[in-house]
Amino acid sequence: MQSLQSTRRCPFSPESAQYANPAIALFSEKGDLLNQRASKSFSSSSKSKVAWISLLKCQRRSIATLVANAVTDNVFAVGVTFGSAFRALNYGKEMERNRDLSETSITLDRSQALMIPVMSSISLLLMFYLFSSVSQLLTVFTAIASVSSLFFCLSPYVAYLKSQFGFADPYVSRCCSKSFTRIQGLLLFLCIGTVVAWLVTGHWVLNNLLGISICIAFVSHVRLPNIKICAMLLVCLFVYDIFWVFFSERFFGANVMVSVATQQASNPVHTVANSLSLPGLQMVTKKLELPVKIVFPRNLLGGLIPGGAKDFMMLGLGDMAIPAMLLALVLCFDHRRSRDSINLLEMHSSKGHKYIWYALPGYAIGLVTALAAGVLTHSPQPALLYLVPSTLGPIVFISWIRKELAELWDGPLPNSNDKAHQIERVTQKKMGTSVQVTPLCGVYNENPLSYLVSIDGFNFLIDCGWNDHFDPSLLEPLSRVASTVDAVLLSHPDTLHLGALPFAMKQLGLSAVVYSTEPVYRLGLLTMYDQYLSRKQVSDFDLFTLDDIDSAFQNVTRLTYAQNHHLSGKGEGIVISPHVSGHLLGGTVWKITKDGEDVIYAVDFNHRKEKHLNGINQASFVRPAVLITDAYNALNNQAYRRQKDKEFTDTIKKTLRSDGNVLLPVDTAGRVLELVQILESCWADENLNYPIFFLTYVASSTIDYVKSFLEWMSDSIAKSFEKTRENAFILKRITLLVNKSELDNASDGPKVVLASMASLEAGFSHDIFVEWATDPKNLVLFTERAQFGTLARMLQADPPPKAVKVTMSKRVPLVGEELIAYEEEQNRIRKDEVLKASLIKEEESKSAQGADVSTSDPMVVDASNTHSLLDAAVPHGGGYRDMLIDGFTPPSTSAAPMFPFYENNSDWDDFGEVINPDDYVIKDADMDQGAMHVGGDMDGKLDEGSASLILDTRPSKVVATELTVQVKCSLIYMDFEGRSDARSIKSILSHMAPLKLVLVHGTAEATEHLKQHCLTHVCPHVYAPQIEETIDVTSDLCAYKVQLSEKLMSNVLFKKLGDYEIAWVDSEAGKTENGALSLLPISTPAPPHESVLVGDLKMANFKQFLSDNGVQVEFASGALRCGEYVTLRKVGDASHKGGGSGTQQIVIEGPLCEDYYKIREYLYSQFYLL
Repeated sequence: MQSLQSTRRCPFSPESAQYANPAIALFSEKGDLLNQRASKSFSSSSKSKVAWISLLKCQRRSIATLVANAVTDNVFAVGVTFGSAFRALNYGKEMERNRDLSETSITLDRSQALMIPVMSSISLLLMFYLFSSVSQLLTVFTAIASVSSLFFCLSPYVAYLKSQFGFADPYVSRCCSKSFTRIQGLLLFLCIGTVVAWLVTGHWVLNNLLGISICIAFVSHVRLPNIKICAMLLVCLFVYDIFWVFFSERFFGANVMVSVATQQASNPVHTVANSLSLPGLQMVTKKLELPVKIVFPRNLLGGLIPGGAKDFMMLGLGDMAIPAMLLALVLCFDHRRSRDSINLLEMHSSKGHKYIWYALPGYAIGLVTALAAGVLTHSPQPALLYLVPSTLGPIVFISWIRKELAELWDGPLPNSNDKAHQIERVTQKKMGTSVQVTPLCGVYNENPLSYLVSIDGFNFLIDCGWNDHFDPSLLEPLSRVASTVDAVLLSHPDTLHLGALPFAMKQLGLSAVVYSTEPVYRLGLLTMYDQYLSRKQVSDFDLFTLDDIDSAFQNVTRLTYAQNHHLSGKGEGIVISPHVSGHLLGGTVWKITKDGEDVIYAVDFNHRKEKHLNGINQASFVRPAVLITDAYNALNNQAYRRQKDKEFTDTIKKTLRSDGNVLLPVDTAGRVLELVQILESCWADENLNYPIFFLTYVASSTIDYVKSFLEWMSDSIAKSFEKTRENAFILKRITLLVNKSELDNASDGPKVVLASMASLEAGFSHDIFVEWATDPKNLVLFTERAQFGTLARMLQADPPPKAVKVTMSKRVPLVGEELIAYEEEQNRIRKDEVLKASLIKEEESKSAQGADVSTSDPMVVDASNTHSLLDAAVPHGGGYRDMLIDGFTPPSTSAAPMFPFYENNSDWDDFGEVINPDDYVIKDADMDQGAMHVGGDMDGKLDEGSASLILDTRPSKVVATELTVQVKCSLIYMDFEGRSDARSIKSILSHMAPLKLVLVHGTAEATEHLKQHCLTHVCPHVYAPQIEETIDVTSDLCAYKVQLSEKLMSNVLFKKLGDYEIAWVDSEAGKTENGALSLLPISTPAPPHESVLVGDLKMANFKQFLSDNGVQVEFASGALRCGEYVTLRKVGDASHKGGGSGTQQIVIEGPLCEDYYKIREYLYSQFYLL
């Protein structure tokens, strides 16, 4: 960039051989003008002498030669400028068509545009003072740039010829992260040979060829976004040109621009050949004109003056490249406005105003004006002094007249691919999928997860989490949008992902249908039961009840993995599908598809296969339109699973053998299942006798359900069950407990207890910690990072506290005056409710018409009324329900109906009536035990064979005591969270390669770290929104609904690919008779297309295939070695940012022998050829 700017001069200035007057724009290889520059040629007297000499020469030159040279220079400059702009347009269309993210052009912003003149000035000064020192280095750099630019310019023409003649051209080599076909390899060698020929000969034709290629490549890769940035850049360069041409001599004693432009670089080839005394040294030129300017021999058109090829005119490359950027901008604008195929024949006749036809003549006029100014003034002229107003001025003026300046000023709409444009010419209705994401909780911190995702107006609430404090303030954003939610997607069965669902449905107006997998539904229900019971024991918890939990989960629709569920109604056209996440049993990565675009919600995923879970299937999520993921583990790395498991069990065994107890605070039905499997396996392998207890209010129900979820678990568990019929969750060495009194009654001695809750805020783990914390022999082993503000998080600090304050709470029965006052209040409330219910019933009876005659008998009791009064008067579980007779219908023949009477015959002995002492014992059972709550067969409640505990309904109160606990036990944290670590997350995101990425749920540091990494290595569109900040992540791609006409499909040949059938179709867009958009057969014969190989080759499967066909194969250094000479290597398409996201290529390396062709045929057989 800087090298281009450094020579951006007036096309014909005197000392730089770029005078505006071609008659005096001469220089000799003997260095006449260089000698003039070195001898203070810019004094006023010298200038006058040069002017008189120039005038004398002009008199000797013919007018025809002047005109011919002027025409030649202008036509050449205009042609190169227009060609560069046109190539830039086609290159942009090609990249967008291929969805290529890494090869797209660099679009200058305001700061970059302002820095270009500054950096160019610095480069100019460095070369002014240090040119002789760095000239050979500049030559080497220019040679490398010339090879790349020439290859870039010639590649499209080679590809066109290859497609026209149908050449087979497989990939055969790889260099600098690029895969090359045979023809591309030959083209690369041709480009290298051309540059070498230029280095040896320095011929002006080769110099011009390389200069043109550099100009075209520069304009194609560096673009201007709008006229505003363009005007800013041109004005800055306008000042830059004027200063360095007119005023640099005053500050630096010489014309810096002229001095730099006229210097020739030392040829490194000549230097090397001379030092090695190589033969043919006289054939290598000593000095080179770098291809940053275009040179012409003055007698190219048969000039009348002598001198031959020794006399040249020069044209600065920058004076073509910078205007070409402006032309490329307006050319792209014209293309987007007209939606027509732009080529040299169609452009003038296509519809719409073509600003290119105002900019291009303006450029030519600017060149002519610079020429005339040089002739009249006999002094160097800054070209942009004339080119800026002549090119930018007409565009601004015409767009202002046509009221399009605002659109040009701010930039045109993003470019789309050609097929989309062709369709849009037929119908202007855009069918893109609109996607907005609004975090409601869980961004830039580790708070619960809850996000609103809107897809074409259909609102998904993805996760509805709450923390262990059940803080209502966290749900304020949810409360404002709950009524607008159309569907709820639950990803994991823990509190952080679904804890707020009962409260939201009860209090916030959430009434949408809920989707989850079967394990998330069942285990999530048990998790909420355990949370409620744990808190009800230690507080007057009233945010939701067990009935609220049942009601919330009754609305859950259960799906299986990879099941495509089509929504209806408002969500018509949207498909949701759950996939394995690998974090918790039933954990889900949600895929939401609309019009062929995928929105992926993947938080808390795990790629590693564990004892009871498979890892995430990365192949299911490649190139989604939007990916929503978390940064929770973006800064953490993990050890290997086997190493972690061994360290975990060794730590526990060491504590037990030291006569200590081990407490593992765990969740209810999540990661505890993996810990259970690890301990069960270890105890079985080593035949250990230390007791292990799993203690939660729903421990038995949890394991009972998990036993039936084998199909949701790892492949190893499923295969083991198929072979041995042994269920991995029939626990033989772990005892399930639902009450702490059972643990207290266990035998003394070392033991392991897995108890809920993991936060130590409530539940059995809280009480056990208080009891065991003071014993140095005991161990509290944390297996997950606790939530902020919890007791467990305080204990996980480094260093941990020596003492903590805790609140010990217990629910006790009411006695004495408290009980009497409570009962009186309850009686009053019941009477009011009975009275209200009876009044309502009486009103309903009076308003009822045609009452049943059978109920007119005053002795008949209305069973329905009796039940309603009973329900209002006596709470569920009351002790007097059996005393009320539900109803009595007398026989029709009875004369005097009455209630039935049965005599109670008691046994008597010599001392009186025989009694059972147990009937008179007051049952003071532990308040923790409560009564059994058995649900029916309805969804959302436990099956009748399983039961969950609810609290005793007897009047009670909570008694709290503040304690200071001395923490003397050992505290250890080991990562068993079941999440991918930082290194794996980055690799997985690169493989997925989303078009747009949204980061949530992670500390500010972790979120920013992952965001910067993804911007560099994954995709250019990465978002990290704040709470309630709505971001629009609508894809830049457009989808259109079209009909496939019968005439088109009648000639299509399908080939089966797995569950699909594929075919190549050449068609054009059009409208049917009813006005619908349709793909029709093309009217002219379709040009031949490159062969397309479709399929997904697994190297391991191909290795087995080759072995079965008698080929000796082995993996070595990431490649598949076939026989002695042939190697196969699978490489990702380097054109995709991230490296592993695009189409992958198989590179065959080896000599052209029999094995090579045999392996290639085997390889082709694995694909479908279109």
